[in-house]
Amino acid sequence: MKSLLYWRKSMINGAKTVPVILAMDAAATLGMYDAAGVPVFSLPASQASVRFTSMGTMVVTAHGRQYDVVGVGASLSPSPSPWQVAEMTADAGGRMDPTAIGRAGSAGAAMSGAGGLGAVAGVAGGAAMMFAYYQGLDAIKAWQAALPGAGATVRTSSMKAGLYVSLGVVAAVVIGLVVALSLK
Repeated sequence: MKSLLYWRKSMINGAKTVPVILAMDAAATLGMYDAAGVPVFSLPASQASVRFTSMGTMVVTAHGRQYDVVGVGASLSPSPSPWQVAEMTADAGGRMDPTAIGRAGSAGAAMSGAGGLGAVAGVAGGAAMMFAYYQGLDAIKAWQAALPGAGATVRTSSMKAGLYVSLGVVAAVVIGLVVALSLK
């Protein structure tokens, strides 16, 4: 099993949410690899402790250190390195799902600058950000399903808080559009 995910090194600085490859081989060795392919950690999955949060963060404790791993990067996150792209395409017949390279704010930032489209651009940008979030969440959920069988100590979560936040954002945008249109 192998996924291109993001290591959130800082809760404040999005540029420090960096792409990593999380992999587990047939011998149940769990490893996280940086942009150059250097292991951040590597250990038998049975020696790892993993907690999944309601927002979809996978908190891995390896060798006594915690690593917050998320499914999608921040708008300031660096792009995956050539090594990471090559590693992810090696098992996929030379192609990689473009959503695997997604950064949560990128689509929204691009759409918000779409000129006079205003609210429509904001809605489209928000939809693109939600799509990227849920694509990343699917990757995290796959790890939540796989790690217990490999012997890792796992605390699971329904990971539904993101859904509730998304629904709240959609409701706020719809209300904002209705109010804006009624004022014209």
